[in-house]
Amino acid sequence: MRACLRKLGEFGLIERIKRGGRSRGRNILLGIGDDAAAFRLSPGHVGSATTDTLVEGTHFDPRYTGFHDLGWKAMAANLSDIAAMGGRPLMALVSLTLTGRQSVKDVDDLYRGMRALAGRFAVDIAGGDIVRGRELSVTITVIGECRKGNLGLRSGARPGDAVLVTGTLGGSRAGLQLINSKLITKNAKLLIKHLRPEPRVREALALAGSFRLHGMIDISDGLASELHHLARESEVGIAIDRGALPVSPEALAVAGKLGQDPAGYCLYGGEDYELLFTLPRRDAIKAKALMRKLGTQCTVIGQASAGRGVRLTGRNGRSVSLAGSGYRHF
Repeated sequence: MRACLRKLGEFGLIERIKRGGRSRGRNILLGIGDDAAAFRLSPGHVGSATTDTLVEGTHFDPRYTGFHDLGWKAMAANLSDIAAMGGRPLMALVSLTLTGRQSVKDVDDLYRGMRALAGRFAVDIAGGDIVRGRELSVTITVIGECRKGNLGLRSGARPGDAVLVTGTLGGSRAGLQLINSKLITKNAKLLIKHLRPEPRVREALALAGSFRLHGMIDISDGLASELHHLARESEVGIAIDRGALPVSPEALAVAGKLGQDPAGYCLYGGEDYELLFTLPRRDAIKAKALMRKLGTQCTVIGQASAGRGVRLTGRNGRSVSLAGSGYRHF
């Protein structure tokens, strides 16, 4: 490793990370410094846990992903998974594989990015591991809590439910495609959704506190893919109105520059980290109003019904089967 990191050493680096952030969450009993972290759950709640790994060359390109952005994005992916269960994230464990190319500043920036986002939700980085390897990777595990008996599940959608989505879609893919196309832009907003996505933790907690949750999932691999997960696990059919899709301004702008269909960004772009969920029609109207109070767009894009599969209805009224392709590792 670079001389400064080698000189600091593993335990010196851990101590530096420990000094960089202090536990403040009321549920955390022990943080960095012991063999394991300790935490408590609130009365009437159950624990939830998720883990996600970002690997150099597979999930991010260091040529355009700075360490601050990498830390933010790695944390966002995990916080979004807890949100998709209707849960509150409590603490994070971070495992790093470092190569010979990182400096102490790089690691500092990585943790600053993680803490910048985690701090918004009083999430503590309570421990983890650091090893040396051939490629840089960041693995984060987030522990959270959900209301007992009211979890958002992929298997919870019911016939007659409205299908809703928070925010807008396609912005992350638009940013990535803009980078890969090497088009020059001075509009940082076209890149920010890809580099620093916003997990919908507040929105998920508001929904869980106001409604009996039905189906819910976060949009990490693309809307079409997540719709198929919901339909399959819930054993329902889902019909989506193409005209109702909330295509992001970023997707519209980049698609216009590249001469592509922005709906494709919306349906098959990953890493938007919005919430896709279903509720009875009467609750869907209330949910939209609740999201509006939080300053978050929320759109009814379709309906669940008895049957199987996912169909997309176009402006001409024709309905076609929607392919479920999204990002897959294998």
